Amino acid sequence: MANIRSFKPKKFPKLNIGFTPNRPQTTEISMVNDKLFVNKQSLPFSSSKGVLRLTPLGGVGDVQKNMYVYEYGNDIVIVDCGVGFPDDAMPGVDLVIPDISYLRDKKDKIRGIVITHGHDDHIGGLPYLWPELNVPIYSQKLTCGFIKGKFTEHNLPKDQIKALNINDTIKLGAFNISFYQAAHSIPDSTGIILQTPVGIIVHQADFKIDWTPVNGQVTDVGKLARFGEQGILLMAIDCLRVEKQGYTLSEKSIEGTFAQVERDTQGKVIITMTSSNITRIQQAVNVASNSGRKLALAGRSMENNFQIARDLGYLDVQSGLLIAQEEIKRFPDNKLIILMAGAFGQPESALARAANYDHKFVQLKKKDAVVFSADPIPSAEVDQGRLIDRLTTLGCKVYYSAMTSDLHVSGHAASEELKLMLGLAKPQYILPIGGNYRHMRVFSEMAQGLGYKEDQILLPVDGDMIDVGKNQTKINGHVNVSNVYVDGLGVGDVGSIVLRDRQQMSEEGVVIVIASIDQQTSQLASDPDIISRGFVFEKESEELIEAAKGIVKSLFRDRKDGKLDWRYMRHEIEENLNKFFYQETKRNPLILPFIVEV
Repeated sequence: MANIRSFKPKKFPKLNIGFTPNRPQTTEISMVNDKLFVNKQSLPFSSSKGVLRLTPLGGVGDVQKNMYVYEYGNDIVIVDCGVGFPDDAMPGVDLVIPDISYLRDKKDKIRGIVITHGHDDHIGGLPYLWPELNVPIYSQKLTCGFIKGKFTEHNLPKDQIKALNINDTIKLGAFNISFYQAAHSIPDSTGIILQTPVGIIVHQADFKIDWTPVNGQVTDVGKLARFGEQGILLMAIDCLRVEKQGYTLSEKSIEGTFAQVERDTQGKVIITMTSSNITRIQQAVNVASNSGRKLALAGRSMENNFQIARDLGYLDVQSGLLIAQEEIKRFPDNKLIILMAGAFGQPESALARAANYDHKFVQLKKKDAVVFSADPIPSAEVDQGRLIDRLTTLGCKVYYSAMTSDLHVSGHAASEELKLMLGLAKPQYILPIGGNYRHMRVFSEMAQGLGYKEDQILLPVDGDMIDVGKNQTKINGHVNVSNVYVDGLGVGDVGSIVLRDRQQMSEEGVVIVIASIDQQTSQLASDPDIISRGFVFEKESEELIEAAKGIVKSLFRDRKDGKLDWRYMRHEIEENLNKFFYQETKRNPLILPFIVEV
């Protein structure tokens, strides 16, 4: 088992506006004909080796948790700060964030965090890690809007979130940083150009070549090519879709599919997607407007991101089109399109609650259609499949990628697009990022087919230190990194974490719930058994245990149909007993529900 760390955000002092006195001030610089002109008052960098060190703390050999540390002399710039999502081997875990142990004795060298785009695997770690780092954050307008939304939820100050325009340039210590536009599944995605004393480095996170994007933001291949002519020493580039031949379809192709589903559906149309996929949300908005249906939103992430994007001018929503959830019941089903969070099958999501008759405003019926317009990340494939099965048993018409290929278009470049970017940039060294290790290997083979030598393609793992120099670039050392788990029982207050089989069981105890279910009726065949270990002594707490049994029985008794979603019922048992036990004892035992068919 990997080394396990727990994480608890620290309280931090009230911040002064601006930068800490011992750090170089960020200085605006100008660009003319792609040449950088720096304010002469900016502080000089220092380096004794003439080598830049790049240390990925996440994002190599892993699709998620992107975080890259660029270090030269006394200056550090961080690119991205994302989260990962738990798999079945991480019970009780809500998020996985990068391990920043490497940075803890270097915090006075960090000049800023630069964010490529607004997806959670690139920004989601900020609310948990920024309070300790306490440095400026730079990105484009929509990305900064999403970050501010997260900081508001976590009661963090927002004065150090700096919104830039695509042609702005900044100087962070030894790093001159500029941007170019990149097409992706979210507006304001960028490639980052870091001009350093050792040479030009390009950091190209998620992107694709889309000449007809919904938002008009095409990948600026011209600007990249101009830097390529100057000479790019190293290019870190998204490799997630390298196994796909050819080109990725345009995002604009999705709207026609939504429109066809709407025409074929007599009931409600439910569309679920990644809630930060603003261009896809816009296409759903267009279909609602053109069809005469009202549009409603369900799920906190969907509502929050929709509102942020609309307020910043990234969504065009016709007046009177959007209705509140409370108004859904006022309209016929064939006059409704509902955008719901839960595309990856999360058991606590709005769509999962609706599928289990537990949503206050959305009741699913046989004539309804549910569209999954998102392919699951690897850790969510099982969860999404189970939710699709559940919706199918309800009689809904469910559309998903395995049925038809035009429900989701990837935001990542396929092999021919990757070849085009390498041909334009002509980097001396290449670092494939944002993919699993198999994607990195396939990328290496592809690049070698373009004439690159094997030693020009870097294949590190998280924590490997890459020394980038004018004459040689190589992996040179390793810093130990481990997953840091976040348990979302409280926002920003993690308590004793994680994988509760070690800490929570020792501190709070464990309660095992065994529910025997009749295979024919999906109802309890007998009273549930509740076993306490390290929580309360059962013989002296019979009243508490009997009350807990009553809660479990009520959950089965209140079900409206005979179909049993085991996963959802386990979640409901755990959630309800957690609330009950904490209310009665002020303790949070680990609750392990088991459902057995008899």
